[in-house]
Amino acid sequence: MDKLTQAFNFRHACKVFDENKKIPQEEVNYILEAGRKSPSSFGLEPWHFIVVSDDKIKAALKPVCFEQKQITTCSHLVIVLYRKAGQFTLQSDYLRKTVARNLPNNTDIDSACQYFINYSQSLTDGHDLNHWSELQGYIASTNMLTAAAYLGIDSCAIGGFEHDKVIEILEQVLPQFNRNDFGITLCLAFGYRKNQQSEQIRWSLDEIATFL
Repeated sequence: MDKLTQAFNFRHACKVFDENKKIPQEEVNYILEAGRKSPSSFGLEPWHFIVVSDDKIKAALKPVCFEQKQITTCSHLVIVLYRKAGQFTLQSDYLRKTVARNLPNNTDIDSACQYFINYSQSLTDGHDLNHWSELQGYIASTNMLTAAAYLGIDSCAIGGFEHDKVIEILEQVLPQFNRNDFGITLCLAFGYRKNQQSEQIRWSLDEIATFL
């Protein structure tokens, strides 16, 4: 069995981590690199990763994450942020710098930015620019979960949290954090399992794939 398949089989939603085992920094960086190298729509990489290893901050986050044990038992908690619509205007420093990377001699940045803005204004069916941005964070999150499993590191993707209260905590510990600029996609807990892995249950390929 190849190593990638082994990683897919190894990964599960770890509910309790061994608090005494910490992930080496070089392996934390490897996981984050998997997120950084992830694909994104228009190549805009509309994410930011907040890495929490401080026990006091994790303890503050636990009550607003519905008391889930993963929050405080994990070695590192990665809060995956997405950039909000205000960072995608024609005057946005972030959008202009990101778009300029792919332009020869940084020419015609206004037109390139406007092209994306026109696209964003065409989003329909309940989607908007914030939702588009949030979805990009799921791509990065998935790659980080797989990278961790590749290293033999356990993880749990956590979508159950009180968004505004997590934002409030981030504002307290990060004075430069601005809720108008960022929302939260997911919280990712990483560490080493304390209990045996639960059975991995999936539909068969025949049940979830249609070939035309």
